[in-house]
Formats: sequence, C-alpha cells, structure tokens
Amino acid sequence: MGGIPLEELFLITGATGFLGGTLAKTLLTRGKKVVGLRLPHDQSEPISGVEYQIGDVTEPNTLNGFFDHTGERRTVLVHCAGIVSIGSGEEKQILRVNVEGTKNVIDAALRRKIDKFIYVSSVHAIREKPDGVMIREPSDFSPDGVVGLYGKSKAEATAYVLEAAKRGLNAMTVHPSGMIGPGDRSGGYMTETIRAFLRGGFPVAVGGGYDFVDVRDVAEGIISCAERGRPGESYILSNRYITVREMFEALSRFKGAPRTYRTVPLKLLTPFAPLIERVENWLSLPRLITPYSLYTLGSNGHFSHEKADRELDYTVRPLEQTLADTAAWLQNETG
Repeated sequence: MGGIPLEELFLITGATGFLGGTLAKTLLTRGKKVVGLRLPHDQSEPISGVEYQIGDVTEPNTLNGFFDHTGERRTVLVHCAGIVSIGSGEEKQILRVNVEGTKNVIDAALRRKIDKFIYVSSVHAIREKPDGVMIREPSDFSPDGVVGLYGKSKAEATAYVLEAAKRGLNAMTVHPSGMIGPGDRSGGYMTETIRAFLRGGFPVAVGGGYDFVDVRDVAEGIISCAERGRPGESYILSNRYITVREMFEALSRFKGAPRTYRTVPLKLLTPFAPLIERVENWLSLPRLITPYSLYTLGSNGHFSHEKADRELDYTVRPLEQTLADTAAWLQNETG
C-alpha cells in the first residue's frame, strides 16, 4: 500500500465501530495519525494510538473539535458512522444518522476544505438486478430503486456525497457487501449468527445466501481508495456469494465435526418472519430472522469487485479463512 504520504492524517467517524475500529488499527500499523469521532456515552474500549474527539454526526455543533485537525496536514476523512439494521421500527433513528448525519459531515467537509472524503456506503444502496445478472457500480443512486429502509437511507446519503463531488469536494464512495470477520464487539447480524452456530444452534440451514467480505479486506480497500480513488466514483468492496448452507458446513469443519446441512426453503419461513422478529424482540434475542433478512438472503447477492480490483488494486482473502478467523475470535472472547 505504498504511496500514501507520511504527513497524511485520517479522520474517521464511527471509529469505535466494527469497520471504523479495524480501519483505525490498520492505519496505525502504517504509522499514520488517526483521529476518531466517538459518541459522548460510548463505553467501548479505546484503541491505543487513536486520538479521540467526542461528537455526534447528528449534532453539527459537536463536530468542531473533530474538524479542528484539518489544518495540520493533508487530511482524508472516512465517514464510517451509520446504523446497520435488518429489523423493523427504527425509521426515525436510521434516517437521522445515515442521511442527516452524512449531510452534516459532508457540509462540514466542504467548509473545512477536506482534501479527500470517502463515504462508506453499502451494496444495499445499489439497485438490485435480476437473478443471474452481476451487479456493478451504477452511475446514480436513488432510494426509490432499492428495498428496505437501510438500503434507502444509504442510497440517499450516497447521492448526496456524489452531488458534493460535483460541487468540488474530492469525494468518492465505497460499497462493502456483508462484512464479517474478527473483532465485531457490536454484535452485528452475521457475528451473532456465527456465535449462535458455535453454541450448537441451527440444526438446518435456511435457503439463500449473500456476498460476504472480510472487514480487514474492506479496511485495506478504503486505504487504497485514499491513495488511488477518483473523485465522484463508486467502488464495490465485496468478495463472493456464499449460501448459508455452505457457510454452516465451513464452520462445522472449523469445529472439527464436518457435516452436511439440510436447507429450509425461504418461502416456508417468510410468512412467519414478522412473528419470529416479535418473539426475538420480546425475549431480547439477537434479531436473526426478520422480513428484511430473509428478503436479503433471497435477493440477487452477486456483486462484482472488478472495478476496485482494477483501479484500487483491491484483493480479498478466501471466505473460508475469514469464517475460521471469526469463529476462533468468538471462541476466544467467550473462553
């Protein structure tokens, strides 16, 4: 990853999250200065070497200290802060953070003349293609073209970022697929699914699958984007499509008890998804089966990262390695 000047400073919103924390750690190993934004009541363990500023992307007046660093050296701002949700009933907060929060950060970046702005969007912001058609970076983004509140919020925010690029901001977007990997202390959807599997759950696999990518590969892709990314461009940072059945069988090999799993068709579960989600909420269980999660598993999850390969020198590790590393980390965390 050579070529990034030593004097470069990285500002990271959402620096205590799964991706933000992984990115910060990766940058520190390169000798980079990292300033991270964290919420006032964030109780997560700080990363040694990161300078933190307290602030909230939904409250513009709290961002001044974070942006005060911009005059020190050439500055790259990576906007990771956001709410990832597969559940129901969170519309107000998702829109406030993912859309209004992004607009606040963009507006501040324009005023402070940030040298480079990288927005972490999502493949969910991209209009789905018919089955069998590979999904690539589109030329425009609209919430009307995607399904689900989360995807709509990311599409709207992405459109705002790319509009800012037309106004002169050196801005670009990256679109990770489903991120997995070690270090997710926030309890994301796939982390909780793998945790439940390791505890002995899931005698069968649900149908469908998706494209999953190692969070460490996404972090590397963002650093490459800081070096090589072009203004106004979007880059899919994915790996490959894998079925839930293939994932469970890979995890069973990690446990030393390989087996073949039967698959329950999604169409049999889908009518019961709203009820299952309510039960999960009532029992304070991780929300693993929801209408949106089942929709996603049944959607076209084939995303091409050829553009990132070509322009960013993006590479990915085998998903089997990621699953093994994630399982090992979870086992170590739980003793």
